[in-house]
Amino acid sequence: MNVFPLDLKSTAAVLAFTVCLLGAADAADGRARNVILFLGDAGGIPTLNAAGIYAHDQPQSLFIQSMPHLALSDTSALDAWVTDSAAGMTALVTGQKTNNGMLSVLPAGDHEAVRPLKTILEYAEEHGLATGVVTNMPVWDATPAACYAHAASRKSTIEIFSQVLAPRFGDGVDVLIGKDRAKLFAAMAQSGINAEAALQKAGYKSFESPSALTAGSARAVAIYDGDDFKPEPVIDTVLQILSANPRGYFLMVEWDMHTEMVTCGLDRVIVMDELIRHVAGQVPPDTLIIFAADHSFDLRMQAGKKSEPFAGQFAAVPIDAPLPYKPVLRMSNTHTGEEIVTTAQGPGAELLHGFIPNTRIFKIMMSAYGWPESP
Repeated sequence: MNVFPLDLKSTAAVLAFTVCLLGAADAADGRARNVILFLGDAGGIPTLNAAGIYAHDQPQSLFIQSMPHLALSDTSALDAWVTDSAAGMTALVTGQKTNNGMLSVLPAGDHEAVRPLKTILEYAEEHGLATGVVTNMPVWDATPAACYAHAASRKSTIEIFSQVLAPRFGDGVDVLIGKDRAKLFAAMAQSGINAEAALQKAGYKSFESPSALTAGSARAVAIYDGDDFKPEPVIDTVLQILSANPRGYFLMVEWDMHTEMVTCGLDRVIVMDELIRHVAGQVPPDTLIIFAADHSFDLRMQAGKKSEPFAGQFAAVPIDAPLPYKPVLRMSNTHTGEEIVTTAQGPGAELLHGFIPNTRIFKIMMSAYGWPESP
């Protein structure tokens, strides 16, 4: 028999106090209770440099560029010097390189055989943490999928998304946000799966818009159609959901930064940079924040006068202008193989320095949590 009356406000206060105490203990011993991995897809150094000048007419003016710890990271895949997002993200979240096109698996000798690799999200689930994956790309796309799924081909939409419903560790990702709802639900229906019913059976509350997400939803999926959502209020809600777990959380947030459409790509860099600034000002000190890219992209600044607004200059001379014009920005629509910059702050961030393989980012996150690697 409970001799104390149920008081929800008191219960919430006790939980908040408990979380505060746990966070203080973790911060004191140098461990992270929470890890947030921000992933700028194709957010290489040339793109970050151009975006900062485009937005502020100043070099090194992004919040990302002010974070206290940084390293230059190799991005090569196991089988190629230039990676795709599948192999690039696999290295970040599993600590091992794989072939282009593969998601959190290793080729296992036979041409068809692969071996799954445990991801940082799966370690978090195994340790009882809350987990989240947020993207402005399709939820089965390479970057988000590498966190929760294992597939020999990044094109296996049904195989990938089905692993949200049948995870290998814990109850799987707790909060999942991404786009292309109609396309995903139609593909699932063609395979005889009612996606809405399957999500409900797996314990998820389903939303058609990220902005509709509510903080009281312990397990939620928001798959939407349309343009990019405004990330700051959505991530605020996601963090409220994940922070309810006193053991902590792992969150991956991807924002596409490909610059085949130059202005769109640069605008997205600014959106993510402001999001990281916003989040960094809110989370407790026991939170490790990392910004990384899976690969770089062939965008280059070739000209520009400091006396004039940069945005107007590259708009005036298109990137495909014929000679003798010299475009301010030159773009070739392809991934490139140079190192990307990774920046970080919080417990464990001091391990990020020098020239590193992309696989070390996984090891830094594991070390920050204080976890050994296991099969």
